[in-house]
Amino acid sequence: MAIVDQFPFPVQELRAQELVRVMAGFYRTEREAVPFVAPFGIDPLEITPGLNSLNLWFELLGKLAILGRVRAAVEAMRNQFPNNPRASFLDSLLSRSKAPVSAEPVEKDDPGFDDGISAPEALLFHDDLTIPTGRVPALILTLNRMVELAPAICLLRVENPLGSFFGTGFRIGRDQILTNHHVLFPKGERATRVQADFGFDIDASGASLGVISLGGVASSIVGEKDDDWGVVSVQDMDDRWPVLSLDDLQTPAIGDAAFILQHPGGQQRRLGFVRNTISEVADGTIKYITDTQPGSSGAPVLDHAGRLVGLHHAGGRPVEVAGMPPVSKNEGIRISRVVERLKANGLI
Repeated sequence: MAIVDQFPFPVQELRAQELVRVMAGFYRTEREAVPFVAPFGIDPLEITPGLNSLNLWFELLGKLAILGRVRAAVEAMRNQFPNNPRASFLDSLLSRSKAPVSAEPVEKDDPGFDDGISAPEALLFHDDLTIPTGRVPALILTLNRMVELAPAICLLRVENPLGSFFGTGFRIGRDQILTNHHVLFPKGERATRVQADFGFDIDASGASLGVISLGGVASSIVGEKDDDWGVVSVQDMDDRWPVLSLDDLQTPAIGDAAFILQHPGGQQRRLGFVRNTISEVADGTIKYITDTQPGSSGAPVLDHAGRLVGLHHAGGRPVEVAGMPPVSKNEGIRISRVVERLKANGLI
């Protein structure tokens, strides 16, 4: 039976957890979610107030399952957002077909990741998104550099005994791909199959490019959970594809820009570059406002010159700030920490 038809709502299943994450991405606050679920019989007075978006949707889907209305709610959301990249996942649930899920945990197990928005970070949401024309040439140089580096990025499709998952990775050597530990060890289980899809993108006209899919060597996987890094060998990568340098390490600072080349939601490659400000720097991590989604795990965090400053590994809960649409603070592992551990393991 499809999870959209089950009672109680099967919160222990990975696809059910992914549905919670997808629904929370469409309607991120109680103010947005309640009007959506009310037509399906949910009494707003019975909803626990003050929940974060994920816990809110765990509760709402549980209530919808009691009423037998999960399928109807998913169909309604699918019809409202037909062109959203996650529509294909909703289709898979409605048709009872299999679909991979993000390797990023739904609940963060790192108690040190404070994803609340501070007062200085809140000021970012009052900012004007225009820039002085004198800064446009520098922005063009940065964006051109991101285009040059984009072929190094790949969508990782991973399988283990628990299911199929996806994440992002990038080339750091002739046959080495760097990503997160949780991408190569989904739910704590080592991957038994890894596929790296390069060129999953569109051209200037919007037409899809040809994807080059290469098999990873599962037996080569090395990683550490503490700093959430993992490396897998992928053979036959094109020598023309760039390699992101681990030599020219930069020290990030609060206020610096953080650009992220990624495969959010397991979809075509995208660049996060709006309101992309580093808001916190610690010994081993950095936090930034740059947009990501589950599936962006393992993406490179780059400065304005395309130099590595971090390895993206976690997205925070959507937070509503200053009357603006909810946004998330995200966290990456500082690349200096990753390089230190790669050297300790004899990988570089």
